[in-house]
Amino acid sequence: MKGLADAGTLALVGVVTQPDRPAHRGALREPPVKERARTIGVPVFQPAGLRGTALETVLALRPELLVWAAYGNRIPATLIQAAAGHAINVHASLLPRWRGAAPIAHAILAGDRETGVTLMLGTAELDAGPILAQRRTAIASGETRGQLETRLAAVGGALLADELPRYLGAWPLGTPQDPAQVTHGPKLDPRAGALDFSRTAEELTRIVRAYTPDPGAYTTFRGQRVVVLRATVNGGRGVERGTLAIRDGAPQVAAGAGWLRLDEVKPAGKRAMSGAEWARGLRGLSGDERVPS
Repeated sequence: MKGLADAGTLALVGVVTQPDRPAHRGALREPPVKERARTIGVPVFQPAGLRGTALETVLALRPELLVWAAYGNRIPATLIQAAAGHAINVHASLLPRWRGAAPIAHAILAGDRETGVTLMLGTAELDAGPILAQRRTAIASGETRGQLETRLAAVGGALLADELPRYLGAWPLGTPQDPAQVTHGPKLDPRAGALDFSRTAEELTRIVRAYTPDPGAYTTFRGQRVVVLRATVNGGRGVERGTLAIRDGAPQVAAGAGWLRLDEVKPAGKRAMSGAEWARGLRGLSGDERVPS
């Protein structure tokens, strides 16, 4: 939204976004783009999908340009055709790597050293359009998905503001994506956030980062779920994996290789706290207890 506003020479006729979703204690959470649209006086539409009456409503706006980012639904070919094919998809990856709903999380899970934002021609096929421009950025050590999302949103907005004006006069063809290089980043499965301590500590830290702030990486201890918000890798002698011990003043769990230091956790029904604070509240903690237990 900010990138479009910064591009200038454009009249925003409407914003289409997801419906409000349930949040804490039954309240509804508005999509951030809805809040931004309200501040600049742009009409907002929140259909469950672009079909039927909802599609007709958008077509009635007579859009001459479509721009979308992380919308979560397919854009109908009829809508793209109505805009004479003038459509841009802003995608948070270096396409053709990580097409799909969760490109940022999958870049972290795979241990990618860099990612970025791609502007592509919008097509009805998911994330498959020719590439117009890309901007790269290194993935910082320890950076969570939420932190990287915030950074890439700013990168994408700036890239759109820089590139869009020159497309309006002569619409480009773009560079086709190489099908041999395509990888997919589907929506995260919340169940896969369960930490399996047969895996290496390095793999587990990537899961924690990719699943933070949601849907959350977690383990169980004494029958209670514990969400892990921050974790780091430590070395040390090998013991039975899943063993919880206090090492260097912090709780650490032996993994398939290395130890996973629990730097910040959120026990069920409690606030987020440091791992050390959580460990101090455990009664009768011994070095041979296992996680999960």
